[in-house]
Amino acid sequence: MRLNAGIEIPEGWQFLPLKRITRFGYGDALASDIREQGGVKVYGSNGAFDEHSEANTLGHCIIIGRKGSYGKLNYSNDPVFAVDTTFIVDRRHTGADLRFLYYLLGVLGLDELSDDTAVPGLSREKAYQALGPLPPLGTQRRIARFLDEKTARIDGLIEKKRALLDRLAEKRQALITRAVTKGLNPDAPMKPSGIDWLGDIPAHWDVFLVK
Repeated sequence: MRLNAGIEIPEGWQFLPLKRITRFGYGDALASDIREQGGVKVYGSNGAFDEHSEANTLGHCIIIGRKGSYGKLNYSNDPVFAVDTTFIVDRRHTGADLRFLYYLLGVLGLDELSDDTAVPGLSREKAYQALGPLPPLGTQRRIARFLDEKTARIDGLIEKKRALLDRLAEKRQALITRAVTKGLNPDAPMKPSGIDWLGDIPAHWDVFLVK
């Protein structure tokens, strides 16, 4: 457990086992042949993967991986259908602010709380024993809004950086391709190579086909 009773918390906050903060509901079985395309996202441990006509959660909910990618967290502002490889938390399961609880669950190390079975999965009982800080509800909401804003900004920067890295990777590959297929002299006279993908090559180059 990553949080324990030894950490200091602000005055007015509580330090509680998770079972005093929330309970985990079980997702439901949903065979692929009875799913109806109806705009309701179907969630498994890895996130949304299909659609259905009905939901089994309320709007604003946390979906927690129970089997497979156990401990992985997803959040939805809309009702979803969570399958039986997941736990679910919505306003029926907690009095805490759901966005705050989502962030709290993310630091409790749920992916370390596996059942001791042949098929690893998140142990609900072990999770319930994890200790976490619980501020007053108003503070929870302020913390959640703060984290939503800051993490959205960071995520935006990550996406921009990822896009830049993708462009640099493309430029790198184009540079390599140009050098090995066209040479280093951009003014060199060219001739057809006779190979569709290769196009023109420097006039003083030869093409050898390896059999």
